[in-house]
Amino acid sequence: MRIAIFSNAYLPSISGVVNSIMLFRKGLIAAGHEVHVFAPEYEKYEDEEPYIFRFPALDLSGQLDVSLIVPIKNLIESAVRGVKPALIHSQHPIWMGDLAVSFARALNIPLVFTFHTQYEKYAQHYAPIAPKLAGLITDEVVKRYLRNCQHVVVPTESIREMLAKDYGIERGVSVVPTPVDLVKFQDIQPDKVRVSFGLEGKEVLLFVGRLAREKGLDLLLQAFTLIQEQRPGVRLLLLGRGPYEDALKAKLAKLGFKDFVILAGAVPYEDVPDYYAAADLFVFPSTTETQGLVIIEAMAAGLPVVAVRAPGAVDILAEGGGVLTENKPETFAREVVDILADPGRQRELSDEARRAVQRYSISDAAARMLDAYETAIDSWESRGQQR
Repeated sequence: MRIAIFSNAYLPSISGVVNSIMLFRKGLIAAGHEVHVFAPEYEKYEDEEPYIFRFPALDLSGQLDVSLIVPIKNLIESAVRGVKPALIHSQHPIWMGDLAVSFARALNIPLVFTFHTQYEKYAQHYAPIAPKLAGLITDEVVKRYLRNCQHVVVPTESIREMLAKDYGIERGVSVVPTPVDLVKFQDIQPDKVRVSFGLEGKEVLLFVGRLAREKGLDLLLQAFTLIQEQRPGVRLLLLGRGPYEDALKAKLAKLGFKDFVILAGAVPYEDVPDYYAAADLFVFPSTTETQGLVIIEAMAAGLPVVAVRAPGAVDILAEGGGVLTENKPETFAREVVDILADPGRQRELSDEARRAVQRYSISDAAARMLDAYETAIDSWESRGQQR
């Protein structure tokens, strides 16, 4: 099967969406399929992989970690038609997502869409004025986009339920969790991370993700204040970059946490498993995820998880490996302290995490995605016959 993926972001940018594309692409290619990616170009970056088509874009990666596409269809029309895809898989509801709709119609092929993000919540966080209105507008944009899709892929059962409740989408939906490359977590080296940040002999809490307000970082800092009172030797390691980074540094200075909270910045993806292995506990306060791929990565490293009860985390931790808390600093802090104080429970959660994460292998996830594609094609062909 030939598959065309349309995305607003791809390498060298690193994000949950980019990781998802890379991992599914790896699994589908290994299964004998062609996967062509259409994404914005980045200055001074050349692809080493085949079948990557770059779209003219304004590279803002130095300021915003994005490359803003110029959505002119005829710039890539010959490339898309030359691929002759069986379907188009869109990763976003705007920009490249709009082009995906247009090409799917022009080529008379099904459009599959992955619902990566709770879009209305993100809109409310980033709108400078009238956040509720921004959320409502975004909600309407997503509803209209979903009407163009033959099939929708969601990463968890919770998001399937949300689609039915909030968008009225009950049919043509497949739950396909984003996989993790489990091989990368088999030979991990925590010591070099601990040594580089002076963390020898310390208890380490780890957060991995964009440093953005909607990730719950304010709650995490409030909880860390309470944790520090009971366990002064604990350290918080934040891995990632984002728009909230400067504000976060100011808050850390104000709280006197300069020596207790470490902003490690962004690191090469291949080095990330060592950071998970270097920690004692993974902390995840976000309530806006559809899955939370970093939770799965932490579990692959055998790292127990404390997460706020929210879609994504609820599904991932259903088979063990961590605990869910209320969205309150006091309860979050209490769970962290209780686990750190009980080495036997830490080991038990670590063993659960390693067992539970096996269901997220690349090959299994790719097979499930292929089933979703075949369902979309069958439905499309049946619809054509009915006409």
